[in-house]
This record gives sequence, structure tokens and C-alpha cells, in this order.
Amino acid sequence: MPNFAFDYLEGGIDDEASKRRNRQAFQDVHLTPRYLRDVSTVDTRVTLFGAGYALPLGVSPVGLGNMMWPGAEAALARAAQSARIPYVLSTFSTTLLEDIAQLAPDVCWFQLYVPRDEQVMEDLIARVKRAGFRALVVTVDVPVGAKRNRELKNGLKLPFTMTPRIVWQSLTHPTWALRTLTHGTPDFVNVTSYRTDPSQGLSDFVTSMTRPGVPLDHLQRIRTLWDGPLIIKGLQAEENFRAAIDCGVDGVIISNHGGRQLDAAPATLETLRQLPGDITDRLTVMIDSGVRTGLDIVRAKALGAHAAFSGRSFFYGVGALGEAGGKQVIEITRDEITRSLQQLGCQRFEDMDASWLAEPCDKD
Repeated sequence: MPNFAFDYLEGGIDDEASKRRNRQAFQDVHLTPRYLRDVSTVDTRVTLFGAGYALPLGVSPVGLGNMMWPGAEAALARAAQSARIPYVLSTFSTTLLEDIAQLAPDVCWFQLYVPRDEQVMEDLIARVKRAGFRALVVTVDVPVGAKRNRELKNGLKLPFTMTPRIVWQSLTHPTWALRTLTHGTPDFVNVTSYRTDPSQGLSDFVTSMTRPGVPLDHLQRIRTLWDGPLIIKGLQAEENFRAAIDCGVDGVIISNHGGRQLDAAPATLETLRQLPGDITDRLTVMIDSGVRTGLDIVRAKALGAHAAFSGRSFFYGVGALGEAGGKQVIEITRDEITRSLQQLGCQRFEDMDASWLAEPCDKD
């Protein structure tokens, strides 16, 4: 993929310290293996909101997915459906939500950036419901668009402004360029009709379309509009988890937006580690940001997460191998989860808990 697309996917906010902390936090979790057990077979299945999935792994929402590789979002939706893992489509995807719902009818979840305009919000949720999405994931950690240095350097905005830098990067990646010409220039197709200024940069458009923070009354309104599983993505403060429970939320994805919003934010695994047990008992807790391997997912389960999501990993795969890339990432991760469980002496992923931690985590 050309550098401007790679930088968008790879980059974090400011000095990218939060992104680095996410990875380090996973690597700092040590697990004690238990041998003298038969681990010829292990069970990697997980149940989320009453639905069964083959792996505790999901595809995180990534805006502008088809910029990384033309057709990436559809390819990943097909791979997720085939492997039976959750696929979360971003509000700012570049494929129509109705098309994704047809490609991944059993595993599609929709991630909602809450619009400023309540009628727009109601319309989006109604479309998601009609399309048949299984869960609604409300992102709350983008109260303002982020000024990311790599995107500023590249002058990235929609529609693409063909600066000499972007033209050169595209020409030096001819396969990507030809496929993009065939597939069409990526755009925010699910919200195009709500856009007033097509020349806005990414940060400005996100800021103008979405609410500057999601207050509780809006979350309560969303709860009345959506009768399926409701998940909040981006919480890190204990008081916010408790408020979400009071609003009738079913699950949370602990997230700091992959280190792309606040460079001072704690690593998501540290948030999970410190979450009181009475909260984890009342919510289906999941995690993203920094997840790269199957062992990371096992580590997260030991700390109380039912499943983990990754965005960058999947788009790296598609960028490297095209259509086959998503399937390859799933199979690599499946193998890593399986081997990690076998090495630890755990026959079922669901049985992995804090007792495997080398340093026990007090959830009381």
C-alpha cells in the first residue's frame, strides 16, 4: 500500500506513546503453564450475547478500509463470515453497510459514531436494524477529531487531493493504483448524504459530523432505538463503566482507539486489569488496541476479557495478500491461540482465568 495509506493505518496520535504502551502492556503479562495434562485437543469457541463464535477474535472497525486495499472491507467481511468471528463495520467505512450485512449476515456488527443531528442518528440506526446487523457498537472516545502528525504530513483528506506527494506514492505502488482505479476512489459512502463540505479534511469532517462527546441522555436514546446487543467502545474510567450499566448497555470494548486519540491514555490492558469484579460480572467485557497475536488474546482472557479485537492486523494482511490476507490472519491467530492454550495446559479458552497469571490480579 502507498505510504499515505500505511501511515493512516499504522500511525497514532502525537508521539505515538499510547500505541507503544498498548503493546508493552500485553508483553508484560506473564502466564504460568500447567503441564502433566492431555492437551491433544483444545476448544477455542466463545459465546457473545447468546451467539456462538469459533474464536475469541473479532475484526475491529477501521474507517477508510478500502484505502488500505481496494475491496478490503468486503474481503474481511467474507473471511469473518467463513471463519465465524465478529466483523465490526465502521460508520466511516467505504463500503455500504447494506452490502456488508449481506456478505456477513451471521457475524456483522455495526460501529456507530454518534452524529450531532439526532435525525441522522435515528436514520443510521434504522438502516443498521433493517440490514440485519447483530450488534450495535457505540464509539465514545472521539469527542473531537484527532490531529495525527502522519496524516497532516501526507495532506490526507477526502476526496483525495492529488498533491505531488500522493501522486508519487500512488504511482510507485502500481497494483494498488490500478485496483483503486477499477474499484473506485474510497469515500464515506454510508454518510455521504449528510456531508455538507466535500473538501474537508478527515479530522474536520469527523468533528463536524459527530457529537463532541456522547452524553448519557443520547446513550439512553440509542438504547430505546436499538433492541439488540448494545456495546460501548472506548471506555476506560470506572465511573463510565458504571454509568453504562445503568443505561442498560450489554457489553463494552475497552479501547483507547489504538493509540490514535489521546497519547496520555492508559494502555487498555491496564484498564482491564484494574476493572473491579462487580463490573466484569455485569457486562460482557472485550478489548482492543494493541492486540497482535493469539497469545495476546489468551492474556486478555486471563485478565477477564471475553474476546479481543484487532484492526491493524487484518488490514496488514489484506495489504500484503489481497483477498487471501484476511483468511491468513485468522488462521495464524487461530494457530497461536490453540498453541498458547496447549502450552499453558488449558483445554478450553473459556476456562482461562486469573489463576494462570504469574502475578495474580485482585478483582475485589
